[in-house]
Amino acid sequence: MVPFERRVVHALVHTSDPALRAAVEAYVEGCLGDMPEHLRAGVLAESLALGTWSRLRTLRAGDPDAALRRQLEAWEHHPVDVVRQYVRLIGSLVQFAEVELTDAAARGEELSPGVLA
Repeated sequence: MVPFERRVVHALVHTSDPALRAAVEAYVEGCLGDMPEHLRAGVLAESLALGTWSRLRTLRAGDPDAALRRQLEAWEHHPVDVVRQYVRLIGSLVQFAEVELTDAAARGEELSPGVLA
C-alpha cells in the first residue's frame, strides 16, 4: 500500500481504537495486494495521481488530515467516474473491515484481518 492509500484509509476509519484501526489498515492493504495485477495497476496509478494532487492542495492547509477528508468528500461527487470510484473502493473496504472487525471484537475474537477470511 502506498503512503497516500494509507492516509486515505486513516481518514476514512471512524473508530479511535488503535488496535481496530491497525486491523482495518492491514485488511485494506491485504485486499489491495490481492487484486489482480491489471486492476491493482489502475488503482496504484490513480493513488499516485490523486496523492500528488492532494499533496499540492493540502500544502497550504493548516490541518492536512482535515483537508484530506474534505478532498475525499469532494471526490465522492467528482464528474469523472474513476475518481468517484476510487473513493468508493477504498471507503467500501474500510467500512466492511471496520464493521466486521468490530463484530469480531464483540465476540471476543482476535482483531486481525484473518478473522475476515
